[in-house]
Amino acid sequence: MKAVFLFLSLIACQLTLMVSGVSGKLPEHSQQPDTAKECSICHYRWVYTFYVEHRATPLAPLQEKKVEGEQRMCLSCHDGSVLDSRDRICNDPGHRVGVKPSSRIRIPENFPLGEQGELLCVTCHTPHALTQKEENLVELFLRAPNNNSSFCKLCHITKQGGRTQGNHPVDISAQNDPTPLIEAGGRMGTELPNQIICETCHIPHGGVNNKFLVLSAEDPRTRSVLCEVCHTKKPGMADDAALNRFSHPLDLTPGLTVTIPKRWESGGTVVLGSGGELVCRTCHLPHGAADKTYLLAERNHKDSLCVQCHSGQRGIDSTSHYQKVISPGEENIKGQEASTIGPCSPCHLVHQGSDELMWARSAGKPSAPPGEICTGCHSPDGVAKEVMPASFSHPMHVKTSLPGSSLGLPLFDGMGKNMQGEVRCSTCHDFHSPLPVMSDPLRSAGKRGLFLRLSADGASAVCMECHPAQGLVQGTDHDLSVTAPGFITASGRTLAEGDTCGPCHMVHGKGQSSYLWSAGIGPALINGWEKTYSAKYDMMVMLCTACHAPGKVAQAAVPQFGLHPREKMAEGMPVMDMRGLEGKFPLFTETGEENEEGHIVCSTCHNPHQWDPRVDAPGEGKKSKGTVATSFLRPNLAADFCSGCHGQDTLIKFTYFHSPLGRNTGE
Repeated sequence: MKAVFLFLSLIACQLTLMVSGVSGKLPEHSQQPDTAKECSICHYRWVYTFYVEHRATPLAPLQEKKVEGEQRMCLSCHDGSVLDSRDRICNDPGHRVGVKPSSRIRIPENFPLGEQGELLCVTCHTPHALTQKEENLVELFLRAPNNNSSFCKLCHITKQGGRTQGNHPVDISAQNDPTPLIEAGGRMGTELPNQIICETCHIPHGGVNNKFLVLSAEDPRTRSVLCEVCHTKKPGMADDAALNRFSHPLDLTPGLTVTIPKRWESGGTVVLGSGGELVCRTCHLPHGAADKTYLLAERNHKDSLCVQCHSGQRGIDSTSHYQKVISPGEENIKGQEASTIGPCSPCHLVHQGSDELMWARSAGKPSAPPGEICTGCHSPDGVAKEVMPASFSHPMHVKTSLPGSSLGLPLFDGMGKNMQGEVRCSTCHDFHSPLPVMSDPLRSAGKRGLFLRLSADGASAVCMECHPAQGLVQGTDHDLSVTAPGFITASGRTLAEGDTCGPCHMVHGKGQSSYLWSAGIGPALINGWEKTYSAKYDMMVMLCTACHAPGKVAQAAVPQFGLHPREKMAEGMPVMDMRGLEGKFPLFTETGEENEEGHIVCSTCHNPHQWDPRVDAPGEGKKSKGTVATSFLRPNLAADFCSGCHGQDTLIKFTYFHSPLGRNTGE
């Protein structure tokens, strides 16, 4: 037994040297199989008992038929007794045995398969591998030399040909440092600097998935993504670096406005990352791509690929935004005429953007403030110069008091959408939405609306998304779309269903800028009012009398006696304690600024947006008869505010405030 063990140990040592790649001439193989003792370690049927006597033994049956090497035969040495290859051969998802090659694979005639045509270890490997010239062991005991992945190409014939065949090109130099690939087990070619070969990305044993990749292409959360090693997260396709600054974002899950389909319209499966992220292989295929120029998984005829995910933007080609950018002579930064390309490419280029949002307009946006791409067209020299924001507009680049509360109206920072960011043009406007704002009048006139978000719910739905407290005016007497639908604003605009805010406010307008006011201004003094209680100019009063004045839409609700005395306190009255009441009963200057040194005006006592201070809800949608508890009064007005000065006279003065009787009682 000791002699047998010593003999087998010597043979094992010899095989170890062979596996380790030690070069040198091999001894000539005897033509007498029963004398080749070293061969019988693998070819046990050549043992004398089987080969000559043709009989079984207590340990092994007689093998009647010549067979190719099985995996278990290989593992009898690669199990650690000579070389431990179990982790790479058995446990990884790389090249497998026991499966039949597909029709896309061409197996050379001298590469043996199993009885059922399945792949075996010996299909690619043989311990007898010799080169014709040097008679040295071929690398990894392969059946043919492997010069710059030439061995791979013997079988994988459909993966060749580069872009002309829809495949990633090989035998070219990598664009960036391939060190992460090499560290993961990838190899570079020897004929060019950083030459890309099949084994740069693929490894037959020890890969990370069933595509034999050296790095994952679908797991951006835990790994360096394979494609990004060479192409980076912002792959650029233009020679000019200035045109490669912004690309389609990667390694993130789709947002609320993006829906990635499970299959492309052509039927191909859409590939996502392990966590549902958008990865390079979502749009691109390194082998067998439908679009050979850009290796796209789906043909992109006039941006047809884009709208399969960005379905909400599919209608852009029927809007005025698209009609403007395809006007004669308009080109994107690549010099492509907008009228010859799809609806997306005039403004966006996936991997060649010059600015935020993959911007492709030749008329770039101003460098500051950030995010104002709109002014590239909506400017005095832009293609949309006739549609510019008027002399006063909604404040921009301001924080909202309700950050993160709205999912319908996004905020933005320097990186894009961020619910803790600022108000910008695209907070209220969706540049791709074809929905009209004023449905019937503007639709019949051929207009397509103002690209407002939430426009299906009426223009004021956008306002109320950020101003919910002011949205309580809906359905009250101050909602003129209900109580005075024939009202015409100071700008000559008629109202429509859902236009609750429009009678008084205009986001982009001309004239009075305070509070984005659009209803015009009325008189500071009305006949019958006490002159000493009024001023020649009082902005907050004049805003109210634009409607609450004789001949105006709210002439039935004009105060009889007028305003509170301009002095906040009469002589001899106690000083009012305003602690804890800041903001509840605002005072205003004559120019309309809220200031604690101001005086009492209409808005001090009335909240024009809430009919009943006891109920945080919209109105009933019809005219209401006011009482001393409703009528847009601020909550607890008499007890918290009036009584601070008037004391026991509060109730009677509060009840008859706008009549001469109330003014004279108790004085």
